[in-house]
Amino acid sequence: MKRSIMIAAGFALALPLPAVADDIVLQFWDNQQTESGLSQYQQEAVESFEAENPGIKVEVTTIPYPEYQQRLLTAVQGGNAPDVSTVDQIWVAAFAEAGAIEPLDDLAASAGVAADTFFPGAWASAVYNDALYGIPFNVDVWQFSFYNKDLIDAAGIDPSSLSTFEGLKAAGEALTDAANGKFGIGLFAHKGEDTVVVLDSFIFSNGGRVLNDDGSCGLTSEQSVEALAYLQSLAPYAPQGMANASSGDMRELFLNGSLAIEFWPALEQPTLQSSSLNWDFVNGTAPEGKTPVGTYGGWNLVVYKDSPNKEAAWKFIEFLTREDVNGKVVDLIPANIKAADAFLAENRSGPDRIMEHLNNAAPRPLSPRYLEVSDIQVTLAQDVFAGMDPAEAAAKACAAIDAL
Repeated sequence: MKRSIMIAAGFALALPLPAVADDIVLQFWDNQQTESGLSQYQQEAVESFEAENPGIKVEVTTIPYPEYQQRLLTAVQGGNAPDVSTVDQIWVAAFAEAGAIEPLDDLAASAGVAADTFFPGAWASAVYNDALYGIPFNVDVWQFSFYNKDLIDAAGIDPSSLSTFEGLKAAGEALTDAANGKFGIGLFAHKGEDTVVVLDSFIFSNGGRVLNDDGSCGLTSEQSVEALAYLQSLAPYAPQGMANASSGDMRELFLNGSLAIEFWPALEQPTLQSSSLNWDFVNGTAPEGKTPVGTYGGWNLVVYKDSPNKEAAWKFIEFLTREDVNGKVVDLIPANIKAADAFLAENRSGPDRIMEHLNNAAPRPLSPRYLEVSDIQVTLAQDVFAGMDPAEAAAKACAAIDAL
């Protein structure tokens, strides 16, 4: 759920051409994911923006993800915020509540930037207290259920059944031989957002919620508890040590053939495409007759309240999310629907299935205390997989969330 305009860690890059005295110099901050350097397409995109907008120059600063949110907060508090930046979807509410970022409703309306240009859940992730605080930049969805086709076929399992609660559980049982180090389902519950988004996808797919509309905890609803109980029922078919395991750990088991089914976003595909595995995927997991609902990850573009260059910042956001540009400057999936359609057709297997799941997915709760809610959900997952009664675990989690 990270993306970047890529450059070595923590350095700012002033892209050519040099600014002249009357130029607006737009400060753009972004999350750095790799150290591979600024990509050709990304550099060309900035240069193209500058060519289309004489008098505006863009300086790009990239920051490693673990430091990024704090660096932004420190800059805001010190009066040194950038003009525009990417923010993780889960940060939008906190930055909006703090008054750090600018509502964009009027700018979007005057420019004709509409919700239907973007995936519904991605747009919803930028709306807080009925105001639009960002424009979706890139997205992905947890979870797709990737499976080893050779193992599934050998066990006589219909792959489409993996998208149902009943079918996934039956497959997990059939594919698990713990004595020989073979496991059906890759569960994990370490302290990480991958734990939370998978937990959410099962809750959402069963009609449950994490937070209610009034901000109170929704995890004790019948639908939410049922989803937790279902996840607990899968534990016998997962590798040991799941409380400390991550999705990355499950990936390694999947790649070496000892795990049949893993949960991951579409971002996993390039790794699998470069492997020798015979693999495929289904869109999430829901009870029979219900549509699986994934959990969004991704980034939004925001304008800072204290920016002296709001008009130029908005122009840059419009440019980066434009159909002909968006697919060239993301390393997840473009949030612009038309750009995503072309990007997926070129870069991913099963693009139509991915598009379907993107259109059905929901954002994580929009709360200024989201990071604390997320920590509580990690504890909830660990409690459930440790064998605590799901209703009791949900009540414990809700007591902690409502105390916030």
